Amino acid sequence: MTQLCGKGVWVAHSSDLERAVDMAMRIGGTHLMIKAGHGPYYFPEVTREMVRRVHALGLYPLAWVQLTDHAAQEAHKAVIESLTRGYEAVVLFLTPNRVVPAQLQGLADALINAEVPAQRLFLASQPLPYLQDRGALDALVSICQGGWMPLCFPGEGRSAQQLIDQDVYHAMGDLSLIWGKTPDIYPILSPREGAQGEVLLPEDFIPWVEGIARHGVDFFSVYHAASVEKVLWPMLQAINVACLETGGRAAVARGDDQISQGVNGGAVPQPVYVTVTTSDTVWGIISRHNLKREQFWTWNAHLWDSRGLPRDPDYLQEGWRIRVK
Repeated sequence: MTQLCGKGVWVAHSSDLERAVDMAMRIGGTHLMIKAGHGPYYFPEVTREMVRRVHALGLYPLAWVQLTDHAAQEAHKAVIESLTRGYEAVVLFLTPNRVVPAQLQGLADALINAEVPAQRLFLASQPLPYLQDRGALDALVSICQGGWMPLCFPGEGRSAQQLIDQDVYHAMGDLSLIWGKTPDIYPILSPREGAQGEVLLPEDFIPWVEGIARHGVDFFSVYHAASVEKVLWPMLQAINVACLETGGRAAVARGDDQISQGVNGGAVPQPVYVTVTTSDTVWGIISRHNLKREQFWTWNAHLWDSRGLPRDPDYLQEGWRIRVK
């Protein structure tokens, strides 16, 4: 198992597979993340059937196991079986506020005793400032050497810039001390926020998409297929993955002017947005940015469609974020 490269779509239920495949094809996805276990429970039939179907589609299957405070150490069964059945790797999904670190140490010991390759295990969790107890990370990092998948989810007043730039990427020093090295970072996006899981409007989701793109990621994933409205798919498709663009690993950019860079130092093109002002019109934006009319609507029609509005060539709402490149 080498470093991940591409885009992943999380599948929480087997009934979501058809939608997940459709979404993966539309956004340029490469991996499907299949739920193989929840706490101590392992889903053997789903695990066996789904890996076969995902391989047949030409996609890479990754398994994920949701860790809970109920017999957490028993989750090792789902991990071992998933790797045995042909999954590329397994993600341990650390649910906020529900797992006792001592229980996770039992899981880590069980996986070590079973000689599970640590490079094929990944850890998904909230960024460090949002963890109630960092002991959970201490218990798992020794076996999750594949990398870290931070949950880049909105909610509780979090802004994309604060969470992605500060709490994830600018916290690498603290994370490296816990991990014993600088782990590979593979963000997980979600367009839902709040206790009721309200879906963000397209213009509210754009800063999160831009935040991921700005860091030149080699792999990111979206949680989960049934929760992501189709009007948001074009934005996810527009994110260019550095390793696919350059044919190699992405270099780490420095400072506040981070851009996506490839191994040869060339910039990886990313989508560019402008904010609509009261004097803007569709035709004015098309002319000013030298766009084709068809391309403008391909990139931006979701702003009208998600509100049930006709695609009026004159009507624009102040504050909308329009893609122009």
